[in-house]
Amino acid sequence: MELDLLIELAKSNYIAIGNVLAITGAAIGLGFAGYGASTGLGISGAAAAGATAQDEKNFSKFLILESLPQTQVIYAFVIAVMIVFAIMNNQMNIEKGFICLALGIALAVMEGFSGVAQGIAAAGAVGAAAKNPRVSGKVIVYVVMVELTALLGFVFSLLVMLTKVY
Repeated sequence: MELDLLIELAKSNYIAIGNVLAITGAAIGLGFAGYGASTGLGISGAAAAGATAQDEKNFSKFLILESLPQTQVIYAFVIAVMIVFAIMNNQMNIEKGFICLALGIALAVMEGFSGVAQGIAAAGAVGAAAKNPRVSGKVIVYVVMVELTALLGFVFSLLVMLTKVY
């Protein structure tokens, strides 16, 4: 009897449940991506600040390296906005809500961890460029390699949003 009641409740709240699932996915993805990006920015920023104190001429070069972990939260933000627009346009249901929840979890892992990893790589690149300015153009490659993981997570999420939610 209770199962029948739950089924009826789900049928009558089909869109509302989908909206809750979708916004939960968006919040999880954006929250963990923000955590990863801010942690990565803190790590790389500390290294950039120390290296800039040694030689102020390197500020702009180190600023670029330091800011790269920020892209992870931008990718998650775009997907979160797409989810909110789908909700606002009444395109959400339970199935699409679960898809958005799954995307949010995937983004949380990919963008969150890669933000921290990119911050570590950027800090190393700043240290290397501070010791040997001739390698500053080369060491950025190590930082950008981590970006590929974040970019692949974003592209996958974008494709799923465009084919399964919109």
